[in-house]
Amino acid sequence: MIRFVTTLSAFLLTLLFRQAAAANTDVVVFENEDRLTGEVRSLDRGLLRFKTDAAGTLSIEWDKVAFLSSKQNIQLETVEGLRFLGELQRSEERFVISVETEAGPLEIAAERIVKMSPIEETIEGRLDGDIYAGFSYTKATDVNQINTGFKVDYRTELRIYSLSLDATLSESGDAQSSQRINGSLEYTRLWPNRWLTNGILNVSRNDELGVDLRTWVGAGGGRIVARSNQSSFVVDGGLAFSRENVSGGLESEDSLEAYGRMRWDWFRYDFPELDLTTTFVVFPSLTESGRVRGDLDVTFRWEFLEDLSWRLSFYDSFDSNTNDPDASSNDYGVNTTLEWGF
Repeated sequence: MIRFVTTLSAFLLTLLFRQAAAANTDVVVFENEDRLTGEVRSLDRGLLRFKTDAAGTLSIEWDKVAFLSSKQNIQLETVEGLRFLGELQRSEERFVISVETEAGPLEIAAERIVKMSPIEETIEGRLDGDIYAGFSYTKATDVNQINTGFKVDYRTELRIYSLSLDATLSESGDAQSSQRINGSLEYTRLWPNRWLTNGILNVSRNDELGVDLRTWVGAGGGRIVARSNQSSFVVDGGLAFSRENVSGGLESEDSLEAYGRMRWDWFRYDFPELDLTTTFVVFPSLTESGRVRGDLDVTFRWEFLEDLSWRLSFYDSFDSNTNDPDASSNDYGVNTTLEWGF
């Protein structure tokens, strides 16, 4: 028994040592030939996340990396939507990535690579998200407002699971209050040539539009029209079933809608680091003649400290035919918050 425990302990220690050693054999070489040894965590939105023992996980601008090698199985995605899997060998040419695929070595210009992720990545490593919060008070009108929310993505090689919540709560001195809450759970399946399919569950409340609770479930597909290390443009659409509980004690309304959505991201990581995201969704009703709903969100971020950003966002919600006759057909506002990314 003692010999078995000793042998098992030695085996586990050897395995642990090999894993620790393998996790720190990736090498980044910069333009000036400086190098870092550590572990490739991901490449996304023009930033290579590279974990080191001495400095933790660093965010490195991709266009500053001259050579990259890794003993991990890395999945790469190009601007054309092509995906390749294999270890990375140091290429002979600068700004070229050499991938050891099953079909043999393949060299790809670094500027064509827009995403990279190790397939052995842990659950924690696959998570990406941000949390934000802000507060404002105006003495002249005696109005205070709180804006808070979060967004979390869990990514695998072919799937993305997203959970988000955004809430704006306003209250004035005369005891009037207003709530705007939007929560969403989304599943996205990636296909070759930048095509995608998805399913969405969304719940929302908007006092200004007279909606106590709106729940809709949708499914559809779309395409990543363009993606680079500076921008991304995605369009999708499909069908959605919605149930709407309106204020004033009116009966709930069920409807079938089509939806179309576009999202454009632009980001820059030279100083100052900026990020602009625009999302527009339109819902033409298929069961209520002439009714059209729409949501526009524009968010600007400035990262002034590591993982800490100042966030300025504008939203506009429109409904051509609200079920509550006393409600407004349009709701818009501007929020400013602090955001922490992880």
